[in-house]
Amino acid sequence: MIFAVLFRVTSVAFSPDGKLLASGSNDSTIIFWDMSTHQPLGEPLVGHILGITSVAFSPDGNLLASGSHDSGIIFWNVNTHQPIAHRLTVHRYDVLGIAFSPDGRLFASGSRDNTIILWDSDTREPIGQAFTGHQDVVQSVTFSPNGKMLASGSLDKSILLWDLDLSSWEARACYVANRNFTRAEYAQYINRESATYDNEYAENPTCPGLPIEPMPTPTPSSTP
Repeated sequence: MIFAVLFRVTSVAFSPDGKLLASGSNDSTIIFWDMSTHQPLGEPLVGHILGITSVAFSPDGNLLASGSHDSGIIFWNVNTHQPIAHRLTVHRYDVLGIAFSPDGRLFASGSRDNTIILWDSDTREPIGQAFTGHQDVVQSVTFSPNGKMLASGSLDKSILLWDLDLSSWEARACYVANRNFTRAEYAQYINRESATYDNEYAENPTCPGLPIEPMPTPTPSSTP
């Protein structure tokens, strides 16, 4: 079976249930194919302004993400064939590799600007700063099956592994800081409830094994 299109096809992906195939083309459009009929499903998806480089379905099959030479990423509603939001243009150059995490909560993009960006799939906002380490174009990204690691491949002839495990980040931060949060920091960043944060601070230190700040000594009353 041959699916005939008018322009070069640059990326394809099956939906998780296998009922759809998405194809991205050099004409900047995406086509959904019905795998039961082998026919296009609706009109091509239009939103990018340059050729498509990569397409990927979310694990639940409700979203399709697309990367493009226009440096943008678009999330599409698979049911309505409409963009979820505006085109995301955080990368400076072409987006070449994209991938969802196994649980669908994260999304990664690799670019011709040599960086990788980790995104929150729900808010479609970048998480922290771009990952830097490659010396040339990032061509491909993929998550490990447990979602705790991201691998990236580059034209600099290297593969980098990125640790996404929150517990590893916490342990590394504790090693560098070599201290727990102060009570004020704990109240500011973790628990703002003044009635409970003191007890939680003592019972759930941010860096187990390191000393915690003692309770302040009450000021003696001057009233007899």
